[in-house]
Amino acid sequence: MNDVRNPAVAGLFYENRPQVLREAIEALLLERDAEALARAAPGVPPCAPAPVPAENVTALLLPHAGHMYSGRIAAAGVGAVLWPRRVILLGPNHRGAGAPLAISPASAWRTPLGDLPVSSRLSAALLAEGPFEKDGKAHAREHALEVIAPFLQVVRPDVEAAFVSVGRADLALCEAAGRAVAEVVKSFALHGEKIALVVSSDLNHYLDRAANWRKDLRALELLLEGDPEVFFRGVLYEDDISMCGVLPATVLLYALRSLPSATGRVLLHGDASATSGDAERVVGYAAVLWESRRESSSGSPDRREALPG
Repeated sequence: MNDVRNPAVAGLFYENRPQVLREAIEALLLERDAEALARAAPGVPPCAPAPVPAENVTALLLPHAGHMYSGRIAAAGVGAVLWPRRVILLGPNHRGAGAPLAISPASAWRTPLGDLPVSSRLSAALLAEGPFEKDGKAHAREHALEVIAPFLQVVRPDVEAAFVSVGRADLALCEAAGRAVAEVVKSFALHGEKIALVVSSDLNHYLDRAANWRKDLRALELLLEGDPEVFFRGVLYEDDISMCGVLPATVLLYALRSLPSATGRVLLHGDASATSGDAERVVGYAAVLWESRRESSSGSPDRREALPG
């Protein structure tokens, strides 16, 4: 058995005391429900927002800053759905270490809440299908996937994941990775096993709040338009948006091209100034959900809204 990947940023990006961490995440999930209830129309009986069924969940984009900064927005995404057991987590490589498309070779990722098992079947399928490599160096000090793991452990205690780091700004490589991810998702679906995709990414970095917000909105516009080439070039070159997860998000958009039709929507968008109080140098965050279309018994699409955007 491979070594367990130990936490790199527990106590820095998120709480390292198990019970305090669990209670903090549960409070963020409850806050999401309370905010949704507060937005209910006058005269409408309040009810908790219905989570999107696991079979309808195609993908999410979640932020990866410290929980104190982006945890509320991460909870808006995590709490909006019912999670399948298996997940492919796609994150950026902030430090550039290791392979450009690196799958964690660990047997599990440890957090203060315990060990989140690595799905050996998912990892092996990705390695067989695309240009991925087993490489622990890319993951050793990287926070982007680690900060999301405790949320998944709280909402789906038996969750298993493949951890993938994307670290080279190569459009052809992103396309090959996206096609491979889609083939793996479809292969598992043929055997009745649902796989959700998760991209870890913050939005624009370190402008004043108004300018940063405009960059964020442009990034989200390009993301929801769904064209991976336009998104990649727009974020990196044309619009100069410092979205750190542009590469895994590009992989996702290529994967979505080969998967059943899914509609994307922003669940919540915000920035670090809500916590820091500093509006001169902020980082943007968003939770985005791609939900597959499902016909209801009446023949019309079932458009359940988990959380108004």
